[in-house]
Amino acid sequence: MQNAMFPPVMQVFKSTSTSTPLNTDFSKVVHTKTEQISSTFECVDADIKRIQLLFSEIEKGHAYVSPYDTAWVAMVPSLENSQLPQFPQCLSWIMDNQLSNGSWGLSNFPYNKDHLSHTLACIIALKRWNLGIKNVNMGLKFIKENIGQITNEDCYNPTGFDLIFAAMLEDARDLSLDLPYDSPPIELMLTKREQILKSIGIDHLNEYKPSMVFIIEGIRNIVDWDKVLRHESTDGSLFHSPSATACALMHTKKSNCLMYLNSMLGNLESGVPSVYPIKLITGLSMVDMLERLGIARHFKCETKQVLDNVYRCWKENEIIQGISSTSDIINSSISFRVLRSNGYDVSPDLFLNYLKNGVFLQSLENSGQAVIAMLNLYKASQLMFQGERVLEEAKSLSQNYLENIKMDEQNTVLCEEVKYALAVPWKASLERIEHLRYIKNFGFDDIRIGKTSYRIPCLGNDCFLSLAKNDYNICLAVQKEDLQELEKWSVDSKLGSLHFARNTVVDSYFSAASTLFSPEMSTARIVWTKIAALTVLMDDFYDVASSDSIEELQYFVDAVKRWDPTVICNHSDNVKILFSAIYNTVNDIAQDAWVFQGRDVSTHLREMWYKLAISMMEEAEWVKHGYIPTLEEYIETGKITIGLEPIVFTALYFVEPEISELTINHHEYNSLMDLVSICGRLLNDIQTYERETKQGKINSVSLFMKEYPGTSVENATEWMRQTVNESTQKLLRNLLQPSVLPRESKQLYWNLAKIVHLYYLNSDEITSPTAMLKHIRAIIFDPVS
Repeated sequence: MQNAMFPPVMQVFKSTSTSTPLNTDFSKVVHTKTEQISSTFECVDADIKRIQLLFSEIEKGHAYVSPYDTAWVAMVPSLENSQLPQFPQCLSWIMDNQLSNGSWGLSNFPYNKDHLSHTLACIIALKRWNLGIKNVNMGLKFIKENIGQITNEDCYNPTGFDLIFAAMLEDARDLSLDLPYDSPPIELMLTKREQILKSIGIDHLNEYKPSMVFIIEGIRNIVDWDKVLRHESTDGSLFHSPSATACALMHTKKSNCLMYLNSMLGNLESGVPSVYPIKLITGLSMVDMLERLGIARHFKCETKQVLDNVYRCWKENEIIQGISSTSDIINSSISFRVLRSNGYDVSPDLFLNYLKNGVFLQSLENSGQAVIAMLNLYKASQLMFQGERVLEEAKSLSQNYLENIKMDEQNTVLCEEVKYALAVPWKASLERIEHLRYIKNFGFDDIRIGKTSYRIPCLGNDCFLSLAKNDYNICLAVQKEDLQELEKWSVDSKLGSLHFARNTVVDSYFSAASTLFSPEMSTARIVWTKIAALTVLMDDFYDVASSDSIEELQYFVDAVKRWDPTVICNHSDNVKILFSAIYNTVNDIAQDAWVFQGRDVSTHLREMWYKLAISMMEEAEWVKHGYIPTLEEYIETGKITIGLEPIVFTALYFVEPEISELTINHHEYNSLMDLVSICGRLLNDIQTYERETKQGKINSVSLFMKEYPGTSVENATEWMRQTVNESTQKLLRNLLQPSVLPRESKQLYWNLAKIVHLYYLNSDEITSPTAMLKHIRAIIFDPVS
């Protein structure tokens, strides 16, 4: 049986040395470092203030400008004089924001259909008012050069592209714009438009679906506008779409539509966004970004305000608009994931909107967002509790989609993200690894595609990335100080003299720093590391001593029980060094805990170590006497000897808030510990079964097959994985649902469960840690540039 959690990773620990050469002017070194740190803190403070201002910008409605929507608003004639534009400022914006290649839209955006939609709308607007002749000619040149793309099925389609672009081509012809109307691509598109309209059968519809009204620009000449206006929002818009609302204003002269556009431009001046207002999605996206960058802790008040608003919209079923299954899946998936992970009580029943005849949506429109939609759905589905069937179906669908979709090779970052998400499930993804990945791939998914592409407002601001990098490096500087303290502790405790033992200080520290990364968690990280390293040493000691002298193990157990160093004076150096290290470390931790908790916790700490010692002793006696325990006996003991309880319970005393003795003995803590330990024990046994079988060791896989004759290794392993999954889901529910226990305390159990899942994801990382070396170096040694 393999016990304890953390493996040695070569000699990485040596790289923590920060000794200064004797010929270096130490005062200059200190002065330089002080200046650098001071400068970094100033940058952090400045970026925090800038982001706080961006939160206030959400309320003002500032948004990314869409040339397409700006053009449609620019087309609106004055209600007082139809020979003049109602919104001339939009025309000025169009003339001032053309790209050098003659198109309009996001620069460096790879999809031509998007640029074609922006560009055709802009030149129609300019031509209608006989403005910007040079702009129009440049735009026509771009369209002519790229017109063949409009029927390219391999290109992503903006929402409603086949109807809207074809309708705009007819407008262009009416305005005598010089385009190749007899060319095969245009003729093919117009034919396809007629086929689509025929299949819709607009004349026979009693009601128009939201998705149809959203793209009203493409069918404006053949609809019943009374039916269209049934979808008018309270603010006068059609689904908060400026282009659709402008189209409605031109055809109906409806005052509410004018009020909506006037209100929008009163806030935004000249450029028009794709969606207005966009407060909900902007705020949600900002919170999601801050969490993924690892800097959300600086904005707790702002985050709560945003999420409270998102939660209200969730309960009132305002997340789904019905205009696009892709955008709805993205918005509902992010909302669900962020809300549930922050402890809001959200039901997954909203995802039933994507069920058709009991089967989850089998296809999405061919848009650039389909992969991002499925990626977000896949991530959201992994926060499922037991019995949430709709999330099980969502996970199955999205996983199958992502595994089989032919990815766009132009978007290499998205390809990497999909591969990583499929390889590392959320239950095995450690926060700091995720933060570092997103810092390096920042902004890969900040573009949305509706009728055209647009960026979520604020998200492209460089202050997010600047704060994330500086904050990361500040945390790293504190972690290096932690490691220096731990190196000194290891030397003072003479742990290097235990030649039989694994040196796991760095590995243990990684498990702490990858989840408890903030500077104020320094003491908790150090305590976590010391206890984790000592449990591994104790496990190694029992492995060696049980094969030599069972009596020495008994002496050690007696010493732990009495908590008296004098009883080991006449025993081996191994017993002396190990017990002294545990004794001194635990006593020091108890003193530090007094400062944090205001009470003596030493008795609780000693009881945990004695519990671990007698349980390891029981396993050693099984081996000596050749006793084969039942599966139940084995798991009950193995949950203790996996060595997780001392780690998490000791660290609890150094994570706010204060924990009373009554609370620490609450049955929920024991339940959480039981679930984490089951995961650790069974995942360990699944990965080590073959090796331990060859070594003649006891393992839960072999015991399961013994108790259920005829069971294959595969079936026994599957039963254990199912047990682990059920335990993980129960643990997640306990973490996220309100209880008498502080969320900060319960989070430690979830952190530990994630670490266990990652270490045993593909191999036995306990004895073969090479796969973790890259993560360890990145998280605790390498600053981000």
